[in-house]
Amino acid sequence: MTDQNAAILVVDDVAENRDLLKRRLSRLGFSHLDEAADGNEALAAIAQTPYDLVLLDIMMPELDGFGVLDRLRADGRINELPVIVVSALNEIEPVVRCIELGADDFIFKPFNPTLLRARVLATLEKKALRDRTRDELKRKQIELIEARTLQLSLVPPPFAGAIAGRSLAIDALLEPAKEVGGDLVDYFPVGEARMALIVGDVSDKGAAAALMMARTHAMFRALAGRPDAEELFADPARAAALVNDALAKGNASCMFVTLLVATLEVETGALAYVRAGHVPPYLRNGEGSVVRLPGAGGPALGVAEEFPYRAASVTLEAGDRLLVVTDGMTEAQDHAGELYGEERVGEFLAGLGPDETRPLRRLADRVRGFEAGLPAFDDIAALLLTLEP
Repeated sequence: MTDQNAAILVVDDVAENRDLLKRRLSRLGFSHLDEAADGNEALAAIAQTPYDLVLLDIMMPELDGFGVLDRLRADGRINELPVIVVSALNEIEPVVRCIELGADDFIFKPFNPTLLRARVLATLEKKALRDRTRDELKRKQIELIEARTLQLSLVPPPFAGAIAGRSLAIDALLEPAKEVGGDLVDYFPVGEARMALIVGDVSDKGAAAALMMARTHAMFRALAGRPDAEELFADPARAAALVNDALAKGNASCMFVTLLVATLEVETGALAYVRAGHVPPYLRNGEGSVVRLPGAGGPALGVAEEFPYRAASVTLEAGDRLLVVTDGMTEAQDHAGELYGEERVGEFLAGLGPDETRPLRRLADRVRGFEAGLPAFDDIAALLLTLEP
């Protein structure tokens, strides 16, 4: 049903025409009726009152109906304010021009009361539907912005300090392609001498992937709070297996998480890691040479229950840097379809200065610049650990 409280503006330079239209609208039950004698008066009234509909004449002094439509289109109000043109111009060219300028409908003078009723009620119903749709989209947008803020708050701040008498620095970055995304990055101490590192990528984007990401993140954090956390993370394959079993059980959506989980024994530099279907991490030594860590511990998490994950190991020396990224960086594309590629990421790592401990924002900007304005290909996440000399 149309809202009889709708505010309607009648615009015509002939007083008798305005009076006739207002009387017809009153018979339809509308009481909030205003009038304007020319285009300038109409624009002034529209600026002051949130009208639901404008009935607009074309041939008027000062500013005609075409000018009113042009002004409304220029400032964007034509997208929210429906206009029905009521004019004695009975040629097709004025009708076409009005529709091109944004008018919703056109009625010829002298108008048929039944046709006027049908056009007015139909236009108001369409406006009410658009308003409800717009309000719903606005509400969802606010919710997504709040969800993005919460998701980004899960990323730990940069770390620079000493653990077990040895200095290290960690930089972490997360940038969803949409409002929220499915990448995750985290690190946290385990006991007094170890640091756990996690970078993951859910097999989708958007809200569903964000929920899967949050669930995975919460599981690893819960494991870190267990009394046997030190023993558990000493072999990250055990931690990966526990989370995998929980994600795979009843996984009707078939979503999965590629993940790298690693544990660094800071004093010795011993790094144990599980690469569950994830992009191989980069390791740069103190002289600037970059290699990839190929050890593969098993499939992505959530694919199969009770999989026996295996950890690989490497020893980091003073000055070494470990970089873990998601494929949103390596598979970003330019307009020609070329991938940013793993080689460019390696070259970026090789070129870092010795005192640059928080370069991931610069790397992300390079990737987005490579995309050259295209919609972001995917979420991106990265973690850089530097074992200080």
